[in-house]
Amino acid sequence: MRKLLALLAAPALVLATATSSSATNADTTSWNGYSGTDSRWHCGATVTIRQGFQAQSCVVKSSDGVTYQGATIISLASATRVYGVTESYEAGTFTWLRNCSTGDHPERRPTGRSVCYSKTRTGKKRHTVRARSYIEAGAAEKLWWSPTVTLG
Repeated sequence: MRKLLALLAAPALVLATATSSSATNADTTSWNGYSGTDSRWHCGATVTIRQGFQAQSCVVKSSDGVTYQGATIISLASATRVYGVTESYEAGTFTWLRNCSTGDHPERRPTGRSVCYSKTRTGKKRHTVRARSYIEAGAAEKLWWSPTVTLG
């Protein structure tokens, strides 16, 4: 968890100087059910967090071409406590952070696939967007980026 705080400190510091409150650009929720991807999803390669636990970082772009959100997909072979962060960036600037957690209850995220979404944002045409994902599950942790997607 300490590594996460250090990794996320830089975007939060920049955000705090640019706005009156960084708290308005972050929230916490539980993992969501996963129903699959379609052509609006732009996902990077699957990464292994540890044996039996894989994940992907994605940008989901709406049909209007300028509305987007970041997404972190997890796939678990066995129930475990999982903490994740999905951040979104537009034109290289941090726009939103969402924490997803099972807390101390691994049964809240049973086996199978789940997703943690950042907030839906409306960007500008021709801007690029990315998501950055962080997963922590016990001693295993990983930080990585989605592909870059152009809006419009």
